[in-house]
Amino acid sequence: MAVVDYARHLDRQLAELRSARKVERTRLRLEIATAELLARTTYARLTVDEITEAAGLAHGTFYRYYAGKHEIVLAVLRGFLGSIRGMRESLSKVADPYEAIHAANRHYVEVYRHNVGLMRCLLTLRTDDPLVAEAGSQADAGLVARVIRSIARFGAPASRLPLRQQELLIHAVIGTVDALLRKVYGASEPPLARFADDPEAITRALTDIWFRALYAPGPAAAAPIAPATAGSAAGARRKRASRPA
Repeated sequence: MAVVDYARHLDRQLAELRSARKVERTRLRLEIATAELLARTTYARLTVDEITEAAGLAHGTFYRYYAGKHEIVLAVLRGFLGSIRGMRESLSKVADPYEAIHAANRHYVEVYRHNVGLMRCLLTLRTDDPLVAEAGSQADAGLVARVIRSIARFGAPASRLPLRQQELLIHAVIGTVDALLRKVYGASEPPLARFADDPEAITRALTDIWFRALYAPGPAAAAPIAPATAGSAAGARRKRASRPA
């Protein structure tokens, strides 16, 4: 069974590094402690003392590896974002697009609900921290590229849109997914907390959103909207002006 709790994912890595150098194992112990603490506290309240105590290491040991809590939290968030896809089985052999979308969404819902603290930290820091924002943007860009390849493989109507519109559409769905999950799991008092114990219902809702956006035929897929020009805008104004009141 796939491990979706990132701290447990790191625990497995640590167990596999029994013969590795001490520096690698110590760094991993510090990152495990940080991931576990962020499940219970916020970035603002997190301290280096708490991290070293949870890791069972001396306070001074921390600074041999990281300059401060920002650096280690950034490392944890980067590792977390990079591992989300790797914590599930490949979907490349799934023949049905709806089934593939459902499997990907179910995995992401499980990752989100088992790593609420990391997701909350990511969303909080992403607004003001350029390095965290860059890590999040890189993760989004990777997802967009994979979705574009997937809809091309399955011949989805959205794959016939200009690339720029495909990217914008996929980013819009990503934003919708994260907004919904934050309302269910991520906020301090989630307004949709009543759905928290039904991850399958959440998965179905998200899968329907993805599938309708990418696979349902419609005007957007059949006839891309041309960008407005000064001439077309002026013509539209003249046409409106010529209508009788």
